[in-house]
Amino acid sequence: MVSVRRLIPAALLVILALTLGAAQAQEPTTVVFWQFFTDETIIKAYENAIAEFEALNPDVKVQMVIVPWSEQQQRLTTALSAGGLPDVSMLGNNVVAQYQALGALAPLTEYFEAWSEEVGSDITEDFWPGDYYYYLIDGEWWGSPMNVETRVLWYREDLLQAAGFDAPPDTWDQVREYAIALTKDNVYGFGIPGAIDYPTLQVFMNVYLGYGARFLNEEGMCGFDTPEFRQALQYYTDLYLVDAVTPPDTPTYSREQLLQLLADGRLAMYIDGPWILGTVQAAEPEWIDSLKVAPIPAGPAGRFGFLGGWPLVLWNESKVKDAAWKWIKYATDPEGGLPGIAAAANLPPGRQSIAEQWLESYDEPWRSQFRVFLDGLAYAQPYQYPDPEIPQMATLEVDAIQTAVQNVMLEVETVDQATVSLCQRINEVLSR
Repeated sequence: MVSVRRLIPAALLVILALTLGAAQAQEPTTVVFWQFFTDETIIKAYENAIAEFEALNPDVKVQMVIVPWSEQQQRLTTALSAGGLPDVSMLGNNVVAQYQALGALAPLTEYFEAWSEEVGSDITEDFWPGDYYYYLIDGEWWGSPMNVETRVLWYREDLLQAAGFDAPPDTWDQVREYAIALTKDNVYGFGIPGAIDYPTLQVFMNVYLGYGARFLNEEGMCGFDTPEFRQALQYYTDLYLVDAVTPPDTPTYSREQLLQLLADGRLAMYIDGPWILGTVQAAEPEWIDSLKVAPIPAGPAGRFGFLGGWPLVLWNESKVKDAAWKWIKYATDPEGGLPGIAAAANLPPGRQSIAEQWLESYDEPWRSQFRVFLDGLAYAQPYQYPDPEIPQMATLEVDAIQTAVQNVMLEVETVDQATVSLCQRINEVLSR
């Protein structure tokens, strides 16, 4: 029998082979990307960025999978043990060290160096200062910043002026002075969180860092067994127990309840992020034009704020790391997808060079007012400043410090007892 192959001219075989090879070469590499926001505006911004990226990189296809924040921890835990991790995902900045310690992340240092060489400057110098403590671990970079967040002091200018204050408080001592004077006529001078919830730590850390307390000591264990931490804890809890300038249910109030009190005109001062503006505006209070923002107050050791945010990370399990990096680079590039994605998230971008664009999303007077948030990012830090993020922080931030605050407010423990219990808890976790 004559072979079919022998009936096909050699030249045609070559053409067919080249055509088949070209088709195979053009088959794009798929990068699986887990994205944790379910808000349609943010999803659309990512879809637009992916479309732009794929048009510029036809050899790569990004498959976005929506994994809600509430599910991401369990999904990642399951994928780590059973397989199925994405190539790229978002992560909360507070858990990057946790997954890095497990060996689950791929370092980005070489990619950052190549990117820096390409643009002619060190790209990491454009990161916010506090992000170094989150993403630079053991001399390697593990996350490429997307968005950041911090807090400011919200205050009622009309109430302050009526009490004889011409400017907002600039120190924690002044906050107490103002709060005592402002607590009257069914208004509390200062609404602070005291429940076992993230806002308690996110507000109280401004105080303990400002008083000079540090999460870790030189041996890498609990650093809170110090006069500085005791002074900070005493100050914070005395606002409730002694000065009575906070609501009576402070030890159990959620952020939502405190925010409602602010919207109802029951708080003169309150610490939170820019996102609360919409809630207060929706209440249509007659005093809305008197609502202002000011920097986080300073303590004896300086001014410190909370730094939240998230990066994109490259998972070590990925078989397409170079293609995955292309997507990370584009999504976190000030000249690429980052401006649109950051604007949709309504939070400042992870790059200082385009931070002003975030302000443009607000009309006056808030555009000018919210510059305080950008200024605050210069001194916003993680809980364990000045040390790099520790793998155990995701466990410790859930209840450790909040429990100490709540126990003192409920008079279950004294400041000294709560400090000892807190360090025992922290050291137990760090010793595992």
